[in-house]
Amino acid sequence: MEEWAIFRNTSEGREALQFYLRKVDRRGALSEEAREAFLSLDVKLQDYEMYRQIVSEGELTNHCALIVSGCASRFKTLANGERQINSFHFRGDMVDLQSALMLKSDHSIRTHSPCRVARIECRAVLQLAQQFPEWARVLWFDTLVDAAIFREWTLNVGRRSAVSRVAHLLLEIAHRLQDIGESDGYEFQMPVTQTDLADAAGLSAVHTNRSLQTLRQRGLVRSFGRTMIVLDMPAMCAEAGFDRNYLYPAGPRGLPAAV
Repeated sequence: MEEWAIFRNTSEGREALQFYLRKVDRRGALSEEAREAFLSLDVKLQDYEMYRQIVSEGELTNHCALIVSGCASRFKTLANGERQINSFHFRGDMVDLQSALMLKSDHSIRTHSPCRVARIECRAVLQLAQQFPEWARVLWFDTLVDAAIFREWTLNVGRRSAVSRVAHLLLEIAHRLQDIGESDGYEFQMPVTQTDLADAAGLSAVHTNRSLQTLRQRGLVRSFGRTMIVLDMPAMCAEAGFDRNYLYPAGPRGLPAAV
């Protein structure tokens, strides 16, 4: 059973919220008043074991979930139980920010490792955006980046070869883990299993394994245990058709100067 606790303006609650604030800070500065307003939000911290549902499809939502540690994914399932993973999420990601406005979840969210999640009431998120236009802009931009990732994954599953799909997923994971200090962009610990990778690539586990073997044989990657190393970044990017611009690392467009 998952354990949870509510923290109101405590050091532990503020520390959990800092992970999202660091992500926001990489994209642009917030006013001190806006930062403090966010850090003062009430949160419910909840610990999940591996492969536990955070949100289920069809569930009425009243909280947004921030990943404090671990890895989670959004996914959809067919009636026969087959699953398509739509995105992976790591520390500092607000995995279901859309819940602030959507009354019911149209997909499920589950963990791929032990995770700590900070839940923030949807009402509090909307009040923050209403009170601080800069926060409204930040949250809007975050959902736009999510949409850009979904578009890239649609192209990945729909048009790329099996080897290119797997290569692209590995590169996205490497770059996103680099953003949070868990990779140098080349070497990282795989946060998901080959079966999870297969569900993200729209491939069978066997086909995914063969694609990984092909990448190794071409000298593009090396792996041992859960450690993955990209050996030839230019060739790997060429194979995957990877351009990290869809992750929008530079952040949003600046506001126009006041007249």
